[in-house]
Amino acid sequence: MQLRHALSFDTAAASGIQLRRLGPADAATFQYLRLQALREDPIAFATSYAAERDTPLDTVARRITPGTDRSIVGAFDGRGLVGVAAWHREEHRAMRHTGFVWGVFVKPTHRGRGLGRRLIDAIIFLARQADDIVALDLTAYSHNTAAIALYESMGFVAYGRERAATCIDGRWHEDVRMALRL
Repeated sequence: MQLRHALSFDTAAASGIQLRRLGPADAATFQYLRLQALREDPIAFATSYAAERDTPLDTVARRITPGTDRSIVGAFDGRGLVGVAAWHREEHRAMRHTGFVWGVFVKPTHRGRGLGRRLIDAIIFLARQADDIVALDLTAYSHNTAAIALYESMGFVAYGRERAATCIDGRWHEDVRMALRL
């Protein structure tokens, strides 16, 4: 399958990291890493650990089922899932030409190895396979300069800032909105 090849085209053998689309059988593994991300970096996500921790695995399995308009890519190091990135098509009729990148997270033990770039490359590849997607949008916490620099290096352009995008524990946090024309 072209997709599997495209997701493992680069340094998978040298790095020991394999990328693949997640499916329903990965629900428990995905949920474990997602909850870790929500605990470790709550400002980076629109949801919270408290809101997600009791989500039944069958619900998670439905959410991560891939389709032509959505996918979650996982990075595995042989011992388990160490990174994820996802995209989905916007649902509103007037915005169906746009995809949205969400849920990007790499375990701290695996950062600095280019894994975030590989995950986003895979998401861009998958979005390009979908009919009529002309752009990918994302939001990044404004103080996450490493993520913003990565996205910019991949062609994403900042087009706005939302000063009070999220409120975590009574503190407001700013997001940067970015887009990539496909």
